[in-house]
Amino acid sequence: MHSFEAMHSLRQRLGACSLAVGILAVLAVPSANAAVPAVPAVPAGTGGASVPKVSCGWPAVVSPSRLNFAFPETNATYWVMPYQLAKGDQLVAEGTYPSARFTSLTTYDTKGSPIDSLADNAIAPSAGSKNPFSQANAGTDPAQHRYRVIARSGVKAGSGHNTLAATANSAASGSGFIALRIYVPDQSSDPTGGVPLPTLAIQHQGGSTSNIATCPAAGSSQGPAGPLADFLRQLVKSNAPPGGFEGCGKSTPSAPGFAVPNKVGGLFPNPYNKYLCTPIEYKSGRIAVIRGKAPTFPNTSLDQSVLTKTQLRYWSLCQNQWQLPYPSSSCAADFQTALKDGKYTYVVSTPQDRPAQATTSHQITWISWGPTNVNGILLLRNMLPAGDFHNAVQSIQKGQDPATVMGPYYPTITYCTKAAFDKGGPDACPAP
Repeated sequence: MHSFEAMHSLRQRLGACSLAVGILAVLAVPSANAAVPAVPAVPAGTGGASVPKVSCGWPAVVSPSRLNFAFPETNATYWVMPYQLAKGDQLVAEGTYPSARFTSLTTYDTKGSPIDSLADNAIAPSAGSKNPFSQANAGTDPAQHRYRVIARSGVKAGSGHNTLAATANSAASGSGFIALRIYVPDQSSDPTGGVPLPTLAIQHQGGSTSNIATCPAAGSSQGPAGPLADFLRQLVKSNAPPGGFEGCGKSTPSAPGFAVPNKVGGLFPNPYNKYLCTPIEYKSGRIAVIRGKAPTFPNTSLDQSVLTKTQLRYWSLCQNQWQLPYPSSSCAADFQTALKDGKYTYVVSTPQDRPAQATTSHQITWISWGPTNVNGILLLRNMLPAGDFHNAVQSIQKGQDPATVMGPYYPTITYCTKAAFDKGGPDACPAP
């Protein structure tokens, strides 16, 4: 497993992440009409086991409603494609920018550590196309929103020119995974953002090409009961830190407080997010109340452009389960959060303990606790802060107090009884 120290230079360039967003993978083989033989399975750091073979592209789809692993965000979907590249090979992804808040392509090694990444606004459009994430006059025609990205072995991370390093340390050959993320599609019923998934092909040094057919959208291999699910669960367990997720600073379930997560390598992190977290524990009749100032964001659900000047591209608060394989229970994204004077109040509780005032009509956002037989982990996500916004989680340096850096944007948390909240509202549960 790669240590956080070993990823230091990549994190400096990408805006370091501290916690994984669930994405896992399997090894692909070319489709039946491919020009070369099937790619063999390779070790994946799972106790010597081989990664299963599949016969189509983007075979793993991670989301709370599909494969719920490693703290996935409920307003995002993650598609994963494994690859094995010989010297001179390259994986080509040709796609269309989605109608969504955010998208990216990221390469990882076989233990879940990031190698290289391209955010949407850094992906140059193909000839005759425009990038709606970076060009104000890009229009709305998907046919003019095309791109081509190459993952290549033997190149350094950050090479640019729509090229991703496919192997760590510029190795001439090797295996890994490429992940496609899409956050907040304009149509919530269409996780791909209204466009097909990128087509995939392996171009070989000798000039031949192996086209890889995209998996059917409803393919059983992508589902929670599919043939890959058990393997993916084991992969999470094998690549999680020793002893599992190591917690949030010095916070404890009985004394919660948001902090930068402790070491959590090996869980396929999103390089454009950074997090605060706190553990919480359930007691009957008790709720958790979280408050803070809300950063501004481009509300694409109301047709606001991602090019609008805001403090963050995206933020959210999620309740997750502190048990392998680290499933997500419930999230509230920025656009789903009620505000009063620019501030948010969240109530996390079971349905039976939900206060009557915990509704958006009372400027309070309710988040479901989820299972009560295990402690929870609350995660505050910050994505792509503006250069002049210095109160984001990304601004916190090692050893700094998050509350001091974030100021009013730092989230506070307190336990409170449902009875007290019902009687006096949020004021009956003052912030610590």
